[in-house]
Amino acid sequence: MSQPPPQQPGAYPPQQGGYPPQQPGAYPPQQGGYPPQQQGAYPPQQGGYPPQQGAPGAYPPQQGYPPQQGYPPQQGYPPQQGYPPQQGAPGAYPPQQGAYPPQQGGYPPQQGAPGAYPPQQGYPPQQGYPPQQGYPPQQGYPPQQGYPPQQGAYPGAPGAYPPQAGAYPGAAAAVPGAYPGAVAAVPGAYPGAVAPVPGVVGVAPAVAVGIPSATLFAFFQPMAILHDIARDAEHLRKAMKGIGTDERTLIDILGNRNWEERAAIVIKFQQMYGKDLVKEIKSETSGNFEKALVDLCTEPSIYDTETLHEAMAGAGTNENVLIEILVTRNNAQKQRIISLYHTLHKRSLESRIGSEVSGDFKRLLEHLLKPRDESFVIDPIQARKDADDLYYAGEGKIGTDEKVFINILTSRNFYQIREIARIYPTLHKHHSLEKAIESEFSGSIKTGLLAIVAFAQNSFAYFAAILNKAMAGMGTNDNKLIRTIIYCIPFMAGVKTAYQSCFGKSLHHHISNDCSGDYGKLLKEIVK
Repeated sequence: MSQPPPQQPGAYPPQQGGYPPQQPGAYPPQQGGYPPQQQGAYPPQQGGYPPQQGAPGAYPPQQGYPPQQGYPPQQGYPPQQGYPPQQGAPGAYPPQQGAYPPQQGGYPPQQGAPGAYPPQQGYPPQQGYPPQQGYPPQQGYPPQQGYPPQQGAYPGAPGAYPPQAGAYPGAAAAVPGAYPGAVAAVPGAYPGAVAPVPGVVGVAPAVAVGIPSATLFAFFQPMAILHDIARDAEHLRKAMKGIGTDERTLIDILGNRNWEERAAIVIKFQQMYGKDLVKEIKSETSGNFEKALVDLCTEPSIYDTETLHEAMAGAGTNENVLIEILVTRNNAQKQRIISLYHTLHKRSLESRIGSEVSGDFKRLLEHLLKPRDESFVIDPIQARKDADDLYYAGEGKIGTDEKVFINILTSRNFYQIREIARIYPTLHKHHSLEKAIESEFSGSIKTGLLAIVAFAQNSFAYFAAILNKAMAGMGTNDNKLIRTIIYCIPFMAGVKTAYQSCFGKSLHHHISNDCSGDYGKLLKEIVK
């Protein structure tokens, strides 16, 4: 048998398992395209492929494949679903901020054949591209973009809390906090999840990986200015001018404006009347009504900074305040608080905390001051490993390795922690992560770790629980109530829904029973 003719330069290398060598009289080797057929060969079929320009009788390249040498360039081969586009590929999407980094071992062109065909469906994976098994562990997450300052900040203070990367504008979800399409009795739950029953461990279906851009989460978000700021300033001036005060006007305006609008009103009031709105409020009101109005007009980052300072002032420390703020603020907010604290009090916040608390609780707060992963990536393989590590650091050994709990729960993103908590009951002792923490820890460290898990599980329900606790029993913790209600204004709808679901009555009704006078009217106006 005669040997097949040698391949021409630039031709495709023979594929394993492909067609046998061509027989004499068959098509000769290609040179950039199929040459005219030899005499005696099959005539062209009717209705077949039309001949291409520059190569009479040659088959055109199949639609969607990269162009062969010598032919006009076609549109790039689109990336397959689930894989990122190739770097440098013409027409490919640019990498998104905060999205998944390009995977190693994508579909590079074959060596020696520029623009060669990618492996066709059904062929085994190319060497060096291992088949995926689930989602591989992430090698860290890409750094978040910086946060630009908001417009209309409080005068004399650098911008308010900047918007978060990946905030969730325009979300349309039946239940705030749920994934798109979820049916949940409590916002923030997994799709199909229902309100947890005390003492019963439920395992919701996992969400493997995704960027739920339409998902709300209880984070501070910038809002638009929708009201006439000059008119608001004018009405506030009239309400406090002369004898007596029109408290109803103060309530109607300041109780129905977001932070961007309130900041703009403070500035406009100063411009129009040469007076400080906060000082005018203090001179015309008193008690909790005064405190709530002043807090509404204070830049949120300054308010948080001073609240932390007061929690550590004097004898004793209010650990709950430290936990509630440091667990729920994002990286940008915490960085702003750290900077402001040093500016206002000539001392670092970390050193101040270190002088007030000690032991494992001190270590927890120090880790909470550090940046947390803020991506939306859920890695099931890493979540299972973390759940195992938590078990063997606590219930699975004699004693407790507190560092493992602190390192995992202060560094993973909240969606990942939610997944860890979902997986934990399926392993080993088959009860919740919260129960494991309660059995292994005590005191403030237990409170802090449980707060992280609760906030990750359902951020709106976490704030609802704080509000309920502020009004529970004899008397009302007005400082906690005011602080939490004002902070929750941007996502109050989710908090109200969670409150009704968790406690069987509306937040508005509970406030009516606990708070009275203009103070109660103001709080009810905010949450209505």
